[in-house]
Amino acid sequence: MGLDKMVNMCYMLDMQSRVKTAFGTHTIAGICQVTRQTVVRWIEEGKLPSFNTGGGQRRVWASDLADFLAAHNIPVPQEVLAATCPLRILIVDDEPQLRRLVTRILKKHYPQAEVHEAEDGFEAGHKTTYLLPRLVLLDLRLPGINGVKVCRMIRQQKHLKGTKILAMSGHNIEESRQEVLQAGADDFIGKPFETQEMEKRLAKLLPVRAAQEAAGGRP
Repeated sequence: MGLDKMVNMCYMLDMQSRVKTAFGTHTIAGICQVTRQTVVRWIEEGKLPSFNTGGGQRRVWASDLADFLAAHNIPVPQEVLAATCPLRILIVDDEPQLRRLVTRILKKHYPQAEVHEAEDGFEAGHKTTYLLPRLVLLDLRLPGINGVKVCRMIRQQKHLKGTKILAMSGHNIEESRQEVLQAGADDFIGKPFETQEMEKRLAKLLPVRAAQEAAGGRP
């Protein structure tokens, strides 16, 4: 699936949030690595849809910007994807009981988030590619492809640059921690874990603002 199709899928899944966030010409220039004057020219030529604020400043809806970037083969940064897609979290673990526990914790703090599950490394790789999750909770001992390899695969994908990875393992904890952090994980938690410890890790990776976005409100 191409990046343009991924982005369009995100739009259809969250029409409400796509009309709530807009970007200014300075920000767009930084994303595209061009001058502000070039962005203004694109707007004036009708290549990039825009609107004017009450103060007369040009703004571009996040959804229109994402379409423009994808059409011109410019990587869509996480900040734009986050503005057009709901908060998605992927739990990767082959133990159903663990997935249920983590889901309960997530729903308590991020009630409107989309929580998805994967049971093995192959399913994790597939779902990560098309879901574009904000966070992946990744067990390291998985059937098929192990979690360290999945972690490396995620880090090799440019469009997943902003995806956070919280690795989990109950085997050789210190060795596993070092290996997966070197592979690109953002944090690690040993199993079994206390609910409070998981909540602390989540708060670090998905701060209050992300929780507000998941509940449907944007600043």
